[in-house]
Amino acid sequence: MAPPLPAFEALRCPPEETLVTCRQRECNWVQALEGDIDPSHFSFLHTGAVKVADIDPNHSERFQVLHRAPRYQVQQTDWGIMYASVRPADPGNLYYRYSHFAMPFWTMFPNGPLADNILAQAWVPMDDTHTMTFTALWKRKTPPLEFTKDGTRIPGIDRLCETLPNTADWFGRWRLTANKDNDYLIDRDSQRTDSFTGIWGVAPQDAAVTESMGEISDRTLENLAPSDRMIVLTRRRQAAAALALRDHGTVPPLVDDPEAGRTARAGDLICPESQSWLEIYEATLGEAIHPTLKYAAE
Repeated sequence: MAPPLPAFEALRCPPEETLVTCRQRECNWVQALEGDIDPSHFSFLHTGAVKVADIDPNHSERFQVLHRAPRYQVQQTDWGIMYASVRPADPGNLYYRYSHFAMPFWTMFPNGPLADNILAQAWVPMDDTHTMTFTALWKRKTPPLEFTKDGTRIPGIDRLCETLPNTADWFGRWRLTANKDNDYLIDRDSQRTDSFTGIWGVAPQDAAVTESMGEISDRTLENLAPSDRMIVLTRRRQAAAALALRDHGTVPPLVDDPEAGRTARAGDLICPESQSWLEIYEATLGEAIHPTLKYAAE
């Protein structure tokens, strides 16, 4: 019998307020998932050509463009691994972007303020070289950075992405329209002037990077750096869970206790330098919007 779904907020919001999307990634599920928990690629891959002067000075996400190389904090949890990328903000403050890996294949990524960034993403292996991604998010969450201060959409930033018509083939469902067969519809003129990639859409940009590594990336060619600490710990957690199941029959976290990750949430915030990254995370969640609790009370 399959275990129940974990009790993440995004999976318990009212159906009419939940957006669910599917996308296929044509590579191994681990390397696909690791793109979600890479703490700094957004500042390069997705907004690398954006200038700080073009962003609303009151938008918190400007700090990830102003300081593209963050510091990192990483912590093991009962259900997986969490991290925060840390950047200087206004004098005396720091800008944090929290993200999570939850066993066995779930991620939560910073896509707006921690106060209401309710989402979860599953990277489900179809086989060794194909992955189906399921994303659930609360429709009423605050939108992330998508526009410049004059209202122009940032080149290449488009959260919704087109998919090809589904077919009856096992690998014929939820394939991106922009895919490796058509070079991700890359626009070379846009690449020269507007975007590092010339590819329109966050999902196709991510797919181009992870799929171009090969169907199963050769890890022996890696040269991991301090910025990869979250990925290293996640791999260790996955390997340890697999060995524990094989050698001792110990099931991974969330299988027998789906409530363990109930309050896990990703997102960004600004706080004083004097506050601990874990303490401000807990304090913010305590005062955050929790639509599932509100509806349960009603």
